Amino acid sequence: MFEFHIDFQGQNLAEQITQGVISAFGVIAFLAGLIAQDIRLSMYIFAAGVAIAAFLVIPAWPYLRKNPIKWLPSREKLAAAAAASKQESSTSDLKDKKAS
Repeated sequence: MFEFHIDFQGQNLAEQITQGVISAFGVIAFLAGLIAQDIRLSMYIFAAGVAIAAFLVIPAWPYLRKNPIKWLPSREKLAAAAAASKQESSTSDLKDKKAS
């Protein structure tokens, strides 16, 4: 199945990658358009940078999911575990009493 969630460190990395790629392509696009005197060339280069940045960060690649969050169990699960533990200890106490 597909995983669509990334962790907090992955979000930070995705932000840095996006800013770096788009900034680099923006500078390259500006310089290429300035030299060629063609705004269309600038827009194509910049659009390619946006597409590359999107490809690098929009899917939840494994490098963006290296540090998953370990959530605490819900209150219902804790209550169920406590009840099961209590019931288990009471049944073992009854067995001990019957054995003696």
